[in-house]
Amino acid sequence: MIRFAICDDEKIYLKNTCTMLEQYAAHHHVEICPESFTTSSALLDSIESGQRHDIYLLDIYMPGISGMSIATELRSLNVRSPIIFLTSSTDHAVEAFGVDATHYLLKPYTQQNFFAAVDKAIQNISTHSENSIVLKTGSDYQNISLSDLLYCESSDNHQRLRMTDGTELLVRMTATELFDLLKDSGCFYRCGRAHIINLNHLRKVTSNSALLKNGTEIVLPQSAIAGLRNAFFNYFK
Repeated sequence: MIRFAICDDEKIYLKNTCTMLEQYAAHHHVEICPESFTTSSALLDSIESGQRHDIYLLDIYMPGISGMSIATELRSLNVRSPIIFLTSSTDHAVEAFGVDATHYLLKPYTQQNFFAAVDKAIQNISTHSENSIVLKTGSDYQNISLSDLLYCESSDNHQRLRMTDGTELLVRMTATELFDLLKDSGCFYRCGRAHIINLNHLRKVTSNSALLKNGTEIVLPQSAIAGLRNAFFNYFK
């Protein structure tokens, strides 16, 4: 479930944005939870009360507090969620870079441009979440809990993700790209070129393999064993 906050004082655009989000969800088979705000003060109140969303879609020109001010407040609170600006002018494009905006959509925007912006924002969620990552599997996006990921195995230009429930997910990316998304959690170790293992699910390291708590045995090259054993020891130390 991906939570969206949409803030726009123009009700026509607010409704249009919500409709496009519903179309995006249906087309990409992703679950969303949109919340609409017609005033910037209402959104700021929710932020100050501790409410957080995965993606923010902000109109820049609003009475009182601008969308740019909301974005600045979010970043000052260390909220790193992707921000998509919705605006009728390019005047604030440089400022958008200053708050690390994911996209800058000019009104009236097309469905194609909107979908591309949301695509980019969803992909960026991965870099802002400590407990999950969002990956594209086929034509769909899936929010994957890191605690449910046992290990990953390279297969040509794809990565096979083995989950605790026995399912397997195939994503098109390199092992390096995937590990870059996982490494900040601190519990994943890359074994050679082909495997990334969740140390929380590792039970034992033998002379030629890694034994997981669910009974899975992963045969590894000899050159990877010593590094995995040290990483396993240091992680639980």
